[in-house]
Amino acid sequence: MKKVFLAPGLAAVALTIGGCASTSATPDTPAEADAVTVTNCDRDVSVPGTPERILSLYPSMTELLIELGAADAVVGQSNTNLSAPSPELADEFAAIPVLSTGVPAKEAVVSARPDLIVSDGEYWFDGERMQTMDELAELGIPIFVNSGYCHQEVTEGRIDDVFSDLDSLGRLLGKPDRAAELADEAQTTLDAVSDRISGQSPTRTVMVQVAEGQSYALARGLYSSVLGAAGGQNLFEDELPAGKYFGQVSTESIIEKRPDVIVVVHGADADPAAAEEDARTLFAGTPAAAQNRIHAVPEAVFAGELRSVDGAAELSELLHPRG
Repeated sequence: MKKVFLAPGLAAVALTIGGCASTSATPDTPAEADAVTVTNCDRDVSVPGTPERILSLYPSMTELLIELGAADAVVGQSNTNLSAPSPELADEFAAIPVLSTGVPAKEAVVSARPDLIVSDGEYWFDGERMQTMDELAELGIPIFVNSGYCHQEVTEGRIDDVFSDLDSLGRLLGKPDRAAELADEAQTTLDAVSDRISGQSPTRTVMVQVAEGQSYALARGLYSSVLGAAGGQNLFEDELPAGKYFGQVSTESIIEKRPDVIVVVHGADADPAAAEEDARTLFAGTPAAAQNRIHAVPEAVFAGELRSVDGAAELSELLHPRG
């Protein structure tokens, strides 16, 4: 979600349940279910019964399926090189077959015989990297997309999109009770963060990725939404090109912002300590560097779904450390 990494692709939060089913979903049992239709990214997504062969295209979506109790139905996952799993889910994550560490080939997608594809966004389905959504629909393969990345509207994603996704996926998978439990837990987490930082001024923050000697500011969408939920103010929110959630910026422009915190967003294969040390050198002279408040944070935190809820709680501790 997401996802700069030179590839296309993240305050109290109100719980907003979305999606609708054509029939009532079967309770959390392995019994056969009736056909279910939900609304996802302005499309109807229908399954004739409980999916038994799910393909996940991004780690945060794989984690969501695990948390919903559908891991046994996931026959393949991909893009695992973009994000490491949460430590508490690592064993279950590792047990799921890897179809591709990157984008799966078109032939591999069809060969997996999925009866549902769960994706972090719509951008994979461009006809080049993967089949288009229409082509997969003709094959009878429905697609459910992370609502934070609908229609490539990456500047519109919100951390609370997880609630509509939980509701809809819970219906599709025949796991409505488990989905409701997870929604309650997520709301409790967000409420606790909001209560803890209540009355404190938002921390002036720059979010950045550094790649091949170039700095890219990250803002809007899930990036700023997660940051805002954690008690931060994104200093590049209004300075990126229209419709973009990242953009190349100069080192000088970051230093001129005088951020109190710099969040260095990194991928799965990065060394967090090295990333922080490099940023301290690159952005020396900022209050963040002087106060040792440069923090490397995994990209997964801004990928949406439950990982972003937990990530907001973790990030809030960095932005507003306890006394």
